[in-house]
Formats: sequence, structure tokens, C-alpha cells
Amino acid sequence: MKSIQTILKSLKRQTSSGRFIPFVDGLRFLAIMPVIIQHASERLMKYNPQVEIQAGIEQQAEFLVSRGAIGVIIFFTLSGFILSLPFAQATATFNYKKYLGRRLTRLEPPFIFWMTCFAIVLLIQSGMDVSMITERWLASVLYIHTINYQEFSLINPVAWSLEVEIQYYLIAPFLAMLYFNQPDKRFRRAFLIVFLLLFLVYQHSLGWHLFPVKASLLGHLQHFLIGMLIADLYRNDTQWVAQKHIIWDLMAPLCLLTMAYTWTEEFGKTLLMNLALAGLFIAALKGRYFPALLSTRMVTVIGGMCYTIYLIHLPLLELLYSFIGDFGQSTSWSVQLSLSLLIALPLVLLSSMIGFKLIEQPFMKRDAMTQLKGFFSFSNTKKQVSVSK
Repeated sequence: MKSIQTILKSLKRQTSSGRFIPFVDGLRFLAIMPVIIQHASERLMKYNPQVEIQAGIEQQAEFLVSRGAIGVIIFFTLSGFILSLPFAQATATFNYKKYLGRRLTRLEPPFIFWMTCFAIVLLIQSGMDVSMITERWLASVLYIHTINYQEFSLINPVAWSLEVEIQYYLIAPFLAMLYFNQPDKRFRRAFLIVFLLLFLVYQHSLGWHLFPVKASLLGHLQHFLIGMLIADLYRNDTQWVAQKHIIWDLMAPLCLLTMAYTWTEEFGKTLLMNLALAGLFIAALKGRYFPALLSTRMVTVIGGMCYTIYLIHLPLLELLYSFIGDFGQSTSWSVQLSLSLLIALPLVLLSSMIGFKLIEQPFMKRDAMTQLKGFFSFSNTKKQVSVSK
């Protein structure tokens, strides 16, 4: 037991601010798991076309599993929340250069590493032209693949959401400063809510809710701004947040179900889904048991590894299900998916744990930039010495 606790402690995510908010990583867990299960189900039906979905409960279960993309929406709202926190209580001056530098040292190295690995694998397996793979890889690592090719990344399709993230990342500080510079809390919150409603009307009238524009910030800005609103409540209404009630624990699963059933292109359902999204985050603040569940060690550890999990899970599932897609004797979708997940889920989490420790965690340290500079300085010194010899 002690060794397990030691392993879990070593996997704890390090934050740039040094502050750890457990329910945030819990929400990351809540976001990544539906995405994994949805992609596992899709791979199962791809590699085992004999799987049958029975009418009734199984059909409803399959529908809910197919709604796993709501996890990506939760990720967007988390980004809006996290990036707004430093501005919610202005305690320090903002430096945009350092802000971008943190992104370059924290998130880019793992992203480029994994995208390069998957590009090499795709090149070997597909036999596609090297120049085409190179072009698609370059577009992917520059976050312009969806915009440029009007389709998801050929290297790793899930990278589309990271393109949306980077678009928001570049403007997030300016939006947060504009919002929090208004001292009247009621006015700025009312203004933001009205803006969200008007934006959704504008979004649907111009077709921004449809692909390919949907796979850009214009299709998801409302989700990030909901995160900004939650950050405002969390930082500036601490007494209200401290008033916990079990009703919010009951609201959490209801909000998740509402999101699943209203994730469509219809305007009315879109309004309801965004309301449920906000409700889910408020439940994470004000529930009695839901926040505690999100803050458990195992949940926060897995949630803290979500970036690595998100980057590698789809290619890994593609490989795994090419071998285990027809695992078992039953043709029932629920039985086949359950059996296959007993194999796939532990392997995805174990692989992610290794990737997290080796590739992502080293770049979480605050002095990552200094370490990189030191590495290149050391390399240059060695070259100079070699030349002098």
C-alpha cells in the first residue's frame, strides 16, 4: 500500500503557480474518461462489424457513450477557468512574453514529441508520400491543420481541440483583463451572460456551429467564457462557494446527462447544454460530496495526466482494437465493449503513466525554461571546445 501511495505521489501534477486545486484535476478525469470510452466504442465497431446494438437499454447506453465529446467541452471550460484565475484577483503584473514562454516549455515539447512519433508510424504503415506526411505534420504542430485542410489532423485527429485551445490561449489574458477590470461584479457578470446569449444567436445565424468553423474558437468561445465566469465566482464569492448543499451533488449527474442529450446543432438545445455545463462546474464548487469525489487521490492523479492521455489514447486504441476488436464470443455491443475495456483501459492508463513521467512531467517544473537554456548552452560550449581542439 505504501508503495502505491508513493507512486501516486510521484505522479502528482505540478502547476506553474505552485497551487494545487484538486477538483480541477477531478474535472479533468471527468472529461477524459468519456472521450476514451467513446473512441474505444468506435474502434470496436470498426474492427468488429458483427457487433449488434440491441434496442432498449443497450441502445440508450450506446447513445450516451457516443456523446463522449462533451468531455472536450469540459476541457474548454476548464481552460477558461484556469487561465482566468490569475486575473480574478489581480495580485501581480502580467507579462505576455513569460505567459507564452510557459506554454512553449510546458505543453509544446510533449505535443511535438508525440505528433512526430505518430507521423513516423503513419508513414511506415500507410506508405503515403513523405512530403504529404511532412506537410500534415507541420500543419498539426503549428495548430493550423483543421483551418488549412478543412478536416481533422491526419496525424492525430484529436489534435483539432488543441488548435481551438491555442486560439483561446493567445487572447485569454486580454479577455480576462477586460472582464476583471470592471470592478462592479454584478455588472460584469450580467454583461458576460448577455454577451454569451448574443454570441450564441450570432454563432447559429452565421453557421459557426457547423463544421469546419465549429472546430475553431468561433464554435466554442462560449465554453471558455463560462469558465471565466466560474473563476470569478470561485475567487470573488468565497462565502457563497463555501455554502455547500447536497442539492448540487444531485445536480452534477443531471447536468452531465443534460449535456449528453442536448449536444446537437439545434439552438434551443445548445442554450440548455451551456446552462448544464455551468451547472456542472457550480456543482464542483458547491456540492458536499461531488467535490470530495473529484478530489480523491486516484481521480486527481489520472486527471493530472489527461494531456498525455489525450494525446496518445486514440492511436493506441486504434492499435489495440486491431487485435482485440473481436475479443470474446458475444456479439452484444455492451458485452464486447466491457470485455475489451478490461484490456484497453489499463493499457492506455499504464502507457500514459509512462509517457507522463518521461515526456510530460519534466516540463512541468517552473525552471523548465532555464533547464532548456542550460542544455543548449552546454551543447554550444561542447561544440566550441571540440572546434578549439
